[in-house]
Amino acid sequence: MLISKFRRRLGYLTLAATASLGVWFAQVPVSQADLTATSPVLTDRHGVSLNVRTVENGTWRVQADLENIDPAFIEALIEIEDRRFYSHAGVDGAAILRALRTWQESGIASSGASTLTMQLVRQYRPRPRTLRSKVIESFEALRFELHYSKPEITEQYLTRVSYGGNIEGIEAASQIYFAKSPRYLSPEEIALLLALPQAPEARRPDRNAQAAKLGRGRILKRLETAGFISSREFANADAAPVPLEKSKLPSQAWLTARKLAKSGDKTHSWLDPRLQLRLENQLSLTVDRLPHPVNASAIIVHAETREVRAHAAIGRRDHDGGWLDMTAAIRSPGSTLKPFVYGLGMDDGLIGTQTKLRDAPSRFGSYRPENFDRRYYGDVTMAQALQHSLNIPAVGVLDHVGGRRLDAALRAAGASPTHSGPSDDAQDAGLALALGGTGLRATDLAMLYTAIANDGIANPLKWTQNETELSSGFELLQADTAQSLRSVMSSAPRPAGVMPAHLGKNVPDVAYKTGTSYGFRDSWAAGITGEYVIVVWMGRPDGGPRPGVTGRAAAAPLLFQIADSLALDQPVQTTNRPEHMAERLKSAEEIGPVILFPMNETEIAMNAFGETSEGIDLLVQAEGEDIRLYVGEAPITKGRNGYRFKPTAPGFYDLTVIDEIGRKTKGKFRVVSLKDFRHPGL
Repeated sequence: MLISKFRRRLGYLTLAATASLGVWFAQVPVSQADLTATSPVLTDRHGVSLNVRTVENGTWRVQADLENIDPAFIEALIEIEDRRFYSHAGVDGAAILRALRTWQESGIASSGASTLTMQLVRQYRPRPRTLRSKVIESFEALRFELHYSKPEITEQYLTRVSYGGNIEGIEAASQIYFAKSPRYLSPEEIALLLALPQAPEARRPDRNAQAAKLGRGRILKRLETAGFISSREFANADAAPVPLEKSKLPSQAWLTARKLAKSGDKTHSWLDPRLQLRLENQLSLTVDRLPHPVNASAIIVHAETREVRAHAAIGRRDHDGGWLDMTAAIRSPGSTLKPFVYGLGMDDGLIGTQTKLRDAPSRFGSYRPENFDRRYYGDVTMAQALQHSLNIPAVGVLDHVGGRRLDAALRAAGASPTHSGPSDDAQDAGLALALGGTGLRATDLAMLYTAIANDGIANPLKWTQNETELSSGFELLQADTAQSLRSVMSSAPRPAGVMPAHLGKNVPDVAYKTGTSYGFRDSWAAGITGEYVIVVWMGRPDGGPRPGVTGRAAAAPLLFQIADSLALDQPVQTTNRPEHMAERLKSAEEIGPVILFPMNETEIAMNAFGETSEGIDLLVQAEGEDIRLYVGEAPITKGRNGYRFKPTAPGFYDLTVIDEIGRKTKGKFRVVSLKDFRHPGL
């Protein structure tokens, strides 16, 4: 009797201790150690993903955003996985009682009673499916519910739920299986995304399409029974094929992504996707055409805003260092600093653009520079000396300005000159600075030339959209000096094969300067064209020489090629124009509505028309809220899933988009019957 009473009391004490421990544990904050990393994502200036990288073990795990997920999917998820999600505190008591009753009656644990929160806990720390694990998961679920809201728990669940292989989370799964965002999902897509986590490996559509289709069908039937879809929608969705191949996640701008994107973050850059893709292609073609392994890198900056709009470095894979970020490498800038030497001389009142300078063999103390071609031209104007990159006049001007003065000015502007002496400070700066006797990064040069484009005011480059706006900057040069330098550099002789701006109607004006480091190790070209600043570097990543290869011969043609392509997107300027800065480049939204899908002249194959048609999602980008869409003469109203058009028959259709201030964009697309459609490659 005493033993029985003792055991009963011991049981009560154990139960009370366990409950107390559970309450204490539930109140312990969730630490970052409890959270797993998510894929770094880099977006362009419009917020569209440019680059997504994997996390540990090559897993694609993109942070979910409820605002970017179809609400119909969220409703279906709650219906299928956890009906009382919004009413319980992490543990569903009714579901547990139901599971225990089923287990007692059948002897088989056929109902798991796991809530979404408990499943989230299991995603963080997988455990064996035992009663002990369930108890632990229940307490941890209570802890998560105390420290996170229901939307936050839903987002975390949809970030980490497995979709087979190395795919986790709805964003990655939708992009890989459907090649689109989960913002708008069809019933069959919703059902597949709900069926896959129940058996991620067994139902992978790329490996077991039949199992994926069967699992999707079961979910569709449950959704039909619950009234989420109609019988017709069920039939159409169940008959739809499952995706057999996986798409790739965005991988553009890998260099910038590696530089900016942090684990778990979505980094909003200022990159322009058109300029970025074009620049990468231009660098790749340039490198591929060269007979010897070489790297090429370039950066394009929107001068007025200092936003980095394109950034790339390309190298051939058949040599070491082919994929290094050479825009961040410290290299000798050659003669690209000469404009700043002359600029400081002009600020000090020592020279003007027409001041005569002596170009003849000269000695400055123990330093005896020579011109690159070892020719001397006697008396030349400062403009001629800069345009032809003569060394002796530049060193002569720096002898009066002072090497330490130039070094200090560059540092105050935000550059980081690195000298070859025992210490890295202004005391080591000498006259060799005029000829590239220091180390700079391409990003430093881009910032310095952007100062020339902005009437002498230097400010840091802007890489991401969360950087604070600077109200003022450092006056590296006076405004009239910067304007004079732009005019002089615009009139410099162009490389062989490049047409002067005044001879062609659509040839852009480029104020530029080239540079070649000692031993032909680095080829540079930096320039200002219209709204943009461009810096190009070419060379070997190991610093090896390329005898006879100059900045004028190697980097300048690429600079002008980039400038020509930029002229397609902005007003062309000539040297006759007094103002060298163009009007600000207008975005697509400012110009007018943009039809994202279907693009003009697109052909779309469909297997049904009219009411049985799945419809075509019309994606547009336009200013304001009052947007009107018409297919032919018929207006298209915006529904829960956006603008959707159901063609009644095959044929050609005209699409018109009008924004709230009346700007109009038109496009044309063709719809064909799937049974009559033949891929041109078949």
